[in-house]
Amino acid sequence: DQGGQGQDRKAGSITSFTFGRDRDLERTPVTDVRPAYALLLLGSNIDPERNIEAAKVQLRACTDLMSLSPIYQTPAVSAPETADYHNQAVILRDPLTFEELRSQLKRIETALGRVRSIDSNAPRTIDIDILAGADDSLEMILEWPIDPALSTLHHAAIPSSTIASTWRFPSSLVSVSAVSQQLLSLIHIT
Repeated sequence: DQGGQGQDRKAGSITSFTFGRDRDLERTPVTDVRPAYALLLLGSNIDPERNIEAAKVQLRACTDLMSLSPIYQTPAVSAPETADYHNQAVILRDPLTFEELRSQLKRIETALGRVRSIDSNAPRTIDIDILAGADDSLEMILEWPIDPALSTLHHAAIPSSTIASTWRFPSSLVSVSAVSQQLLSLIHIT
């Protein structure tokens, strides 16, 4: 793919790999489907070492936590005055349904002191996002929403590429690794 864009094989539309908060969540009907795997992103910028470790302990207590990326430190998106985030991607084996997993993750966030506010850039003890679900062949499933951060934001794509590099987006068949490489090429180091 050239110029940070990918051709959508089904609809013929262009998928942008640009950074930003103005993302559209690719939503399809969420059913009771349980994928073989779920890809999550853990993030914290309040005592991140302790809170990410505590989140993993709680995840292990209720799910099969099978893969962990290295932890990456990145600036907060759209909030330069906020402390850097520490982000880690994790893969769960045989997760719950999407809604059950989302409820479980909100309970973990609350238990670890997450305070939800109107300010989307407010510091967080822990933020756990569901990025995608995949079947046994590691194709992302359309029955679960695919978080656009996985294809547009380096803090999600790069950690994910270390443990889910061959996972493919269903509409473009582009791998998480290819997206991560594209995003890395857009980062300007000064």
